[in-house]
Amino acid sequence: MKLTATQLRKIIAEEVKRATLKEELGRGTGSAELQTMLDVVCDGWKSQFDPKDPSMDASGGKQVWEAQCDSACEVLGEKIEELIMQVEEDLHLGQFYSETGMPFSGKYRE
Repeated sequence: MKLTATQLRKIIAEEVKRATLKEELGRGTGSAELQTMLDVVCDGWKSQFDPKDPSMDASGGKQVWEAQCDSACEVLGEKIEELIMQVEEDLHLGQFYSETGMPFSGKYRE
């Protein structure tokens, strides 16, 4: 498959945008806004620890619960980053275009 100079420039520009977004987000959670949101979620989960609940205490106590919360937040950050990348790619592919001028009702609204 041969690429024209224009096609090559377009591919390079898309990859630079993608790399820039990844750099801004960082590995897992880099942007300040995303990190702040994850901190709020993680703190909320950590606050759910109840020392009076025997099942929580029996499963390792507060330290283990907080480690689980940290791991869950890391996974959540990775999933959010993946979603951002997918939505951005769909945006550049015109997946949000509506010929009618009406609000988009595609796969993200189902």
